[in-house]
Amino acid sequence: MPLKITGVPLHTRSLTIVAALRGDGRWDVRGDIIDLRKCGFVPMTQDVQPSGIIHHMTIKQVVDPNSLRIDSLEVAQPHVAIDASERTSGECCRDPSPRLQALQGEVMDEHFGRKLSSEFGGALGCSHLLTLFFGMAAAIPRAVMHEEEVARRHREKRHVGERLFWRSIFIDGFEIEGGEIEISVQLADVHSRPHEMVETPLERLERQEEVRIVGLVEPPAFRIGRLQATERVRVLPNLADAVWHDRSDELEPLLGHPIVPGLSSRVRDLLGARGDRALVRDALLQMAPGHIQVLAAITDRWFVRTSTETPTGTKSNDTKSNGKAEGPPVGAIGGMINSCYMWREGSPLISERQRAMARRQAAFEEE
Repeated sequence: MPLKITGVPLHTRSLTIVAALRGDGRWDVRGDIIDLRKCGFVPMTQDVQPSGIIHHMTIKQVVDPNSLRIDSLEVAQPHVAIDASERTSGECCRDPSPRLQALQGEVMDEHFGRKLSSEFGGALGCSHLLTLFFGMAAAIPRAVMHEEEVARRHREKRHVGERLFWRSIFIDGFEIEGGEIEISVQLADVHSRPHEMVETPLERLERQEEVRIVGLVEPPAFRIGRLQATERVRVLPNLADAVWHDRSDELEPLLGHPIVPGLSSRVRDLLGARGDRALVRDALLQMAPGHIQVLAAITDRWFVRTSTETPTGTKSNDTKSNGKAEGPPVGAIGGMINSCYMWREGSPLISERQRAMARRQAAFEEE
């Protein structure tokens, strides 16, 4: 399915999950999440955050494929939105990550999502690491299932360090002329053949599964006005002939509802029990957290001309105008209260935002 996208590119979120074989038979699993803002800048209480890489975070696990138990867990955050500083009282986006160690020894089964939310959701954790971990917990059991099929089909053994599985997800946001936002999601799973049976690079491909989704999000309530979804499966003999299957009609119950909050629960109610729609479900579950990142890149609509003289040279009727460019409402800067550790109730950033709101209100009343 061609992705027919129009509008200004705002933001790209990338998730990559890779599994490789260890010498002891367990898997090394690595997940990366990268947020790339493509335009604009965001005021952050006392600073300006330009476009570019906003987040880059990594989770490494050692997983037992027989039990799906997480035997070890490492977290790295090379790039975060908020580093420690005087204005944060020394707090930083990296502070919550040690809480994830509580999940070492847990099994990625149907109950794992509730444990993950309990340990690391909301004001306890980091929404970006949470999204990545949820993505890994969805991908790895499916990768194990397919690896078992590969083992039954082929007798060749895997080499230590050999890549078994690769999942990539890309969420892109675009602002179109009417103010609506188009969100595209591309998910691809690649399962490999054992090196022992490979003579040419393409022979490494055992199977590729793809999903492409395009949604239209309509302001001001950010309701989903349109959803198009297709998926296909490709194996080596039919790389050129694999057919895209349209799943759009199946997603009609999601139309008319806001993308946040509530999309995740509606998607799980609609598709959660359907193993044949697991990839469509996993792609849809990335739309809401991706949309939140996209919104931060549309600050241009917040900046309006407030000079008493308009571009045509006539006087404005705005008696409150003071000749300064207006930015976003101070209350809109940063995250929602309790959306993560840095924006938890009573945190230094929330306190600073409240002080800024009070200063702005006082200045407005003096005019």
